[in-house]
Amino acid sequence: MKYKKVALIFPGQGSQYVGMGKEFYDRFKLVRDTYDEAGSVLGYDIAEKCFKKPLPGASMIHKPDLDRTIYTQPAVMVTGYACYRIFEEMCKEVGVHPNVCFLAGHSLGEYTALLVSRAMDFRTCADLVNKRASFITEFSDAYPHAALMAVVNKGGELEKSKIESLTKEAQVYVALNNTRNQLVVGGFKKNLEELSKTLKKENLFSTILKVEGPFHTPLMKPAADRFKKELAASQIYIAAKPVLANVSAEAIVDPLHIRKELYEQIFTCVDWRRGVERMVENGADLFIEIGPKKVLSGMIKSISPDVPTLNVEDVESLEITIRELGAQQEG
Repeated sequence: MKYKKVALIFPGQGSQYVGMGKEFYDRFKLVRDTYDEAGSVLGYDIAEKCFKKPLPGASMIHKPDLDRTIYTQPAVMVTGYACYRIFEEMCKEVGVHPNVCFLAGHSLGEYTALLVSRAMDFRTCADLVNKRASFITEFSDAYPHAALMAVVNKGGELEKSKIESLTKEAQVYVALNNTRNQLVVGGFKKNLEELSKTLKKENLFSTILKVEGPFHTPLMKPAADRFKKELAASQIYIAAKPVLANVSAEAIVDPLHIRKELYEQIFTCVDWRRGVERMVENGADLFIEIGPKKVLSGMIKSISPDVPTLNVEDVESLEITIRELGAQQEG
């Protein structure tokens, strides 16, 4: 069978690792140019942030640059886009024509998806991601006692309504609805600790995440309000392909909806699971994750196990993906 409707998905913060994108960077001028152009917008060498190994023991003293939000977010976006450009180039070279019908990105990855959809140009995207990371960091610093916590049901599906009820009692918020058996909540640490004890009694596993703030919760609204002015001043176009929005799980194409989504996404729950379900309901029969790691591919397996996944993050995965698409095209 041929893949009739392909969805390209782009990872967000948490997928970063030292050396991501380096194989492509060393091999393709197109990728080096992408990192160089990003550096001219950001004002620092983003390739160095992605590739340079931290000194031994440095992380014991302070976080490596790549794990600091201010650098993580631009680095993941630039790497994801570089991977996409090579994927697109290779498809053209070998005459493979994937029928890409949907684009989506997880949290920060939504920017890469919008960039690929041509809703914004690369320099605008790099600038917005840089400012978003800066404002999020600034306002996260104002909440040193707030965090995010993953909640997992290792035995099966989470009862979302039950979790929502427990979070309300604990005065914390659902920040990311990721899969059938995992979501993320955010709020003040003392409240999260109390919730963790309650969850344990329900045989649910919870763990505090290593992020710098209560992302995607109402605590981040001041950062979003500041960012709104930057969105208003940025050139955003009608998207060439629909992007499944994190907040509404609706397909967005026009600048008004895109600005609204990017504003609300900072302080509102990311409903990744619902977005994936919507794509599948509308015929998506292959997901290709483009960017570092395979975090989203793992999520797809939990949400829609019958839909296959491929990925592009290095030369090997690129070749496998192109080969599979080519074989389907000929079949």
